[in-house]
Amino acid sequence: MWCIAVYLPVIEFRSLLLSESFADSLGRFSGWYSVSLQLTTILAFSSYAVGGYILLYFFYPRVKRRWWLLVPAFALLILSCMFFRAFLEEGILFGLFGRHNYNPKMSWGRYLTDNFYYAIVFTPVGIVYYLSELNRFNEKARQRAALLQRATELKFLRSQVNPHFLFNTLNNLYSLVATGSEKALPALDKLSGLLRYSLYDQTPLVPLTREVSYLEDFLHLEYLRVEDPVPPQVNIGPFTRQWQLPPLLLVPFVENAFKHGELKDPAHPLRISLTEENDRLCFRVSNLKRRNVTSQDAVGGIGLVNTRKRLALVFPGRHELEIKDEEEMFMVALVVEADGGGKPAES
Repeated sequence: MWCIAVYLPVIEFRSLLLSESFADSLGRFSGWYSVSLQLTTILAFSSYAVGGYILLYFFYPRVKRRWWLLVPAFALLILSCMFFRAFLEEGILFGLFGRHNYNPKMSWGRYLTDNFYYAIVFTPVGIVYYLSELNRFNEKARQRAALLQRATELKFLRSQVNPHFLFNTLNNLYSLVATGSEKALPALDKLSGLLRYSLYDQTPLVPLTREVSYLEDFLHLEYLRVEDPVPPQVNIGPFTRQWQLPPLLLVPFVENAFKHGELKDPAHPLRISLTEENDRLCFRVSNLKRRNVTSQDAVGGIGLVNTRKRLALVFPGRHELEIKDEEEMFMVALVVEADGGGKPAES
C-alpha cells in the first residue's frame, strides 16, 4: 500500500506531465501489454521497498552499532532490483508480447543509471516503513513493561498492607481470648471474613460495598481493644454510582486513627465519612491525636505511604489526597473522580 501511494503521485503524475496530452497518458493503459507493463513496473518498484524492509528487519538489529555495514548491502539490493525489473520487462513481457519497454540498443550502464532514480524514490519507502514499525513495536514493548511493573508494584504494596493489619488484629484477639471474653467468637467470625477478603480476593478493583463491609468489620474489631471508647461518628452513602476501588484502600486511614488517635474524648470522637458529592467519591477521617506519642509511634507509617503509591498507580491524575497533621487533630480527605472510580448505576 505504501508503494502504491508513492507510485501514483510520483510516477504517474510525472508521466502525465511528460505526456503530450491527457489522451497519450491514458493510452498507456490500453491493451494487454500496457496493463501488464504497468503491473510489472509496480512489482519491480515495490521490490525496492520490500527488499529494504526485509534487509533492515533481519540485519539492522545485529549491526545497528555498525550501521555502515548496511551500505554495501543496500547497494547490492538496489542492483538486484534493477536486474529484477529487466527480467520482468525485457524477459517475461518480451517473451509474451514481443515488445521492449526500453530501446534494445540501450547500454546496461544507461539502463542502470535511469533506474537509479526509481531506487532513490522507492527504497526509502521500505526504510521509513520499517522505522515506523520499529517505533510502534518499541512503544508497545514499553507499554507492556509499564503495565507489568504497575501490576507488580500494586501486588507488592498490597502484600505489605495485609500483614500490617493482621498483626494488629491478632494482638487484639489474643487479648480477648486470654481474658475469656464472650466477644472472642464473634470477633473470630469477623476476622475470618476479613481474611477471605484480604487474602483471596485478588481482583484489581472491588465494588465499594465490599470495601465498606470490610471497613465496618474492621472498626468492630479495632474497638474491641479500646477501653471505654467513644462511639465513632460514621456517615456512609448513599451512592448513585457503582464505585470500584482497589481492595483495602481505605483501611490504612482508619487504622492510623486507632494507632495514633485519642478515642475516649467525647468532644472529639473519631469521624468517618464516605459520601458521593458531584460525581466524586469523598472519604474523610478525622481524629484527636493522642498526647505523648513517641517517635516510634509517629503519625503516618508504611500504611499511608503505600496508599499514596497505590492511588498514584490506580488513579493517576484522577484523585486528590490531603493529609493535615495539626497540633491536636489529624485529618485525611480523599477524593476520587468518577471517571476513574465508578460508572452510573444500572436502572
